[in-house]
Parts: sequence; C-alpha cells; structure tokens
Amino acid sequence: MIPLYSNSQIRDLDAFAINKLQMPGIVLMENAAKVIVEIILSEYPSISSVGIVCGKGNNGGDGFAVARHLSNAGLNVNVIFLGDSYSMSDDCRTNYEICSNISQTRKNLKLFQYSGLKTLTTLKNSDLIIDAILGSGFSGELKEPIASIVTELNKIEAIKVAIDVPTGLNADTGEGNIIFNSDLTITLGEFKKGLFITKGYENCGKIILSEIGVGRDYFDNVFPDTYLIEPEDAYENLPKRKRRINKYSAGKVLTLAGSYQYPGAAILTSGSVLYSGAGASVLAVPVSVKKFIHRKITDLVVQTYGNEQSKFLTPDDYKTLEQKIKWADVVALGPGIGREEKTVEFVHKFLRKKEFKSAVIDADALFALKDILSKADLRNCILTPHYGEFSLLTNISVEELEKNVLEAGKEFAVKHKTILVLKGAPTITFSSDGYSFINSTGNNGLAKFGSGDVLTGMSAGFCSQSKELLDSSLLAVYLHGLTADLMLNKKTEFGIVSSELMKHIPASINFIKRSFEKN
Repeated sequence: MIPLYSNSQIRDLDAFAINKLQMPGIVLMENAAKVIVEIILSEYPSISSVGIVCGKGNNGGDGFAVARHLSNAGLNVNVIFLGDSYSMSDDCRTNYEICSNISQTRKNLKLFQYSGLKTLTTLKNSDLIIDAILGSGFSGELKEPIASIVTELNKIEAIKVAIDVPTGLNADTGEGNIIFNSDLTITLGEFKKGLFITKGYENCGKIILSEIGVGRDYFDNVFPDTYLIEPEDAYENLPKRKRRINKYSAGKVLTLAGSYQYPGAAILTSGSVLYSGAGASVLAVPVSVKKFIHRKITDLVVQTYGNEQSKFLTPDDYKTLEQKIKWADVVALGPGIGREEKTVEFVHKFLRKKEFKSAVIDADALFALKDILSKADLRNCILTPHYGEFSLLTNISVEELEKNVLEAGKEFAVKHKTILVLKGAPTITFSSDGYSFINSTGNNGLAKFGSGDVLTGMSAGFCSQSKELLDSSLLAVYLHGLTADLMLNKKTEFGIVSSELMKHIPASINFIKRSFEKN
C-alpha cells in the first residue's frame, strides 16, 4: 500500500530537512526542480514552449527554478509572476532574481509581471503550462486575482502540469471551488491525501512523486492513516484455496436480493458470488420470481419464500430463511429488495436477531438501516453505500460529505465498529480502527445500474472464502475496478454493462495472479 500524508506531516518533513538536517530551503527547491524537469521532459518529449505562472511563495520559487532548468534544456519559457520581488518569500525571491538575470542575456526565457488577465495571452501559444501559484498549504476558496487566473488557464488548449498540488485544491480534503485542471501533477516530498479523492481525483490527472533530497528516514516514525491500494495488495488478499476443499468449505453465501419489481439485482449479486470463487451461492427470492431467475442463470441454488402472490420480503419470511441465514458464512442483503414497509421490517428483524456470521449490507437494506442505526450492532458487517445512501445514514448532505469525506467515513466506521465501503470515484474503504483505503482502479464505465450489485456479490464471495472482512472488501473493490479497466481493451467505457462486468471477474483475478506468480 502507498501511504498518503496530511499537510501537517509534509510541513513537518520540510522542517525536519531544514532544522534537523540543516538543508536550506533553497537546496530543497533546487532538488525538486531538477526532478520536476526530468519528469516533464520524459512525459512530454516533443514540447518546445512552456508557460509558467508563479506565485509569491515557495511554490512560485519552485516554478522559477523549473523555468531556469527548462530554459537550460533549450525550451522557450515564458514566466508570469504575481506581485513583485518584495512580496515574495526569501527562496522564491532568490530564484526569481536568478531567472531575471538570465533573461537579460538569454532569448528563450522571458518574465512578465501579472497586470491583468491580458497578461495571460503570452501563454496561449505554449505547448505546456505549469501551475506554480499556490502549494499544498492552501485551504478555503481562491481569492482574486488567482481565481480568475486559474479559470482562464483552464480554458487554454495546452498540456497542464501542476507543481505539488493544483492551485485551489485542499491537499487534505480533496476539495476546492475553482481548481487548476491538471493533466499531470508532480507532487513534492510525498503523496498527499487530497490528490486522490473527490475534486483531487477529478483535477490532478496523472500523479508522480518528486523527491526533494531528504530520503525516507524521516518517514520511519510517521504513521499515516490513509493508504492507496496497489496491485500487490489485491494479490495478497486473494483467498488461499487449499487443494482439498469442497463446495461448502470454499465459501457459503446466502443472497437476499431482488423482488418482483427488481429481479435483475438478485442475479447480479448472487452470480458475482460464484464468479468470485465461492463454492455455494444460494439465492432467496419470492416464489413469483423463481422462473425468471432460472431462465437467466442455472448455476445458482434458489430458495423461495412466500407464495405465488408474494413480491417482496416480509418479516414472516424470516422463519423460512432462518436456517440458511445461520448456515451461510456470509449473507448478502439489500440489492433490489425494495423499500416496502414490510421489507424494512424484515431488515430490522434480521439485524436485531443477528443470527448471521457476517453480512454485506447494501442498497435497500441501507435505506432500512437508517431507522435503527443507533441501535444496530454492525460488527462483522460490511456496508457498501454510495454517497446518496451514506448521506441518508449520516444526515449529512452529499455536498457537506465531499468537503471532508475522509473524516466523515472514518468517524462512521469507528463509531459503529464496522467496515464502510463508500462507493464513488474513487471508492474509499474505512476500517473500524480508523484507517482509510483509497482504491486506484476503475473508470466511469462503472456508472451504470447494477454495478454496485456486482460489488456486493464480490465482497460476499471473497469474504465467505477468507473470513476476513477488511481484506475481502479491499480485494473486491480493487478487482471490481480492475475488471472494468480490463474490459476497455475490447470496448469503451460507454459499453460496459453490469452483466458482462460480472462475467469478467475471473479474468481480472487471473490477471492479478499471472502478474505475481511465476510460471
């Protein structure tokens, strides 16, 4: 897993380098600039002209140093700087003065003091534009003239690169009002949380780390609570299958999904259980739905409840299902069961009696859960809401959640002693002991009906095999996204549908296994 750090932890790194190691800030700036230029020239070898907008702080100083090195490499560089040299930080001023002196004798480096939006016209013919206005310490909303500058820069047709953090983005929360829209973000020192979530996920583009010459020693005693999931994590979390297993020891899942109105959810969830490797997948549906299910998938064991007139779960059905609830290693509950009053009562009864070993709770079951959340025992449960469902559970608007989703998710998971899988772009998993895990796979082809049902089935299927709730959640989320990514080899994100996503799960498992296992 890749650790992700907070602003305060990164600031402490700078202080450690300057105060403990006696490395002047100007040296750190120079180290960073050299790596930044190497990355830019490697990523975009065909560029010939670069525009850079520099602020008055150390992020601006990085920009001036980068401008010098790009000029040294023979590129045409135009730099727009805000304010004047007297308002700049010391290290920023030093690099500004060096650039200013070079520009007096070199034609390919020009500096322009910002005097209004018309100044930005000097950048319109640039192949690449670098944002060096504000660094990772920014929070709140952009003020003028920076807000207008960023808005105009986003309109220019050029490759966009941000140094450290795109201007306008909160590096802790991933939030911001107006944000520089980067194709590449070269972040300094270490990866920051906010680059990978909400607006950061949308605006940072490709993210590459630039060392500043301090080394890794400092981080030996720094313990972050947020991580980015890697392929290695998925491989390590794959269930270990013994040679002498049978269909029952390979994982037993009872799926309580679907209704007369939403039968497809039942197929996607219970089918994904099987495609994830579980040995026994039993689907419980109303009698009226059974024929439809068998026409669509024959590998399932179907248990019915109610009678020919039954269309959804009711509390009376619990007795019929009780033995299977106890039998299953995991119960997947919620997709497509509907929100009828009697169905809500069934969910309440299910959670109150708690005769299950583990459960994955999703969709309509989450709607029912909100009424008894304060009393429900959610230990040994995986909850998989999207933002709208999580908003209902917490009584916090989606807009407010996105302002600090890491804190909101962490607080919920710790308070309720549960695993929370918050579905979104990206999906974030929160553990009951206060850790957050940001997924690194997936694409917008997953924004389809049924995609979440597949994830519920995968979570239940993997958990039934390993009995590890957190590991299974991380694996399911990663492979869910990877499956969609691999499907792009044959179709675009427009053509990804949930029924095919389910059938491609084995291919993504095979991809991970082949990536790490020797022939």
